[in-house]
Amino acid sequence: MAVEIKDGKKILVTPVSAEDLKDIHIGDIVYLTGDITTCRDVAHRRVVEEGREIPVDVRDAAILHAGPIIRPLGD
Repeated sequence: MAVEIKDGKKILVTPVSAEDLKDIHIGDIVYLTGDITTCRDVAHRRVVEEGREIPVDVRDAAILHAGPIIRPLGD
């Protein structure tokens, strides 16, 4: 089981399956523990748009965007 309830807190433990997510709802506060893979926006784009391989297995993994995203605001 990758979901633990401790002191009323939902804690997801990686790797996480679809079954583990069935009781997670919009607005829930969820704590995450275990292995987390991070990459920048360019790496995400290469994986999705170009189908490039990444050097780690991310099946059922937590993937975190780790980089600045700055969007210019209009005048």
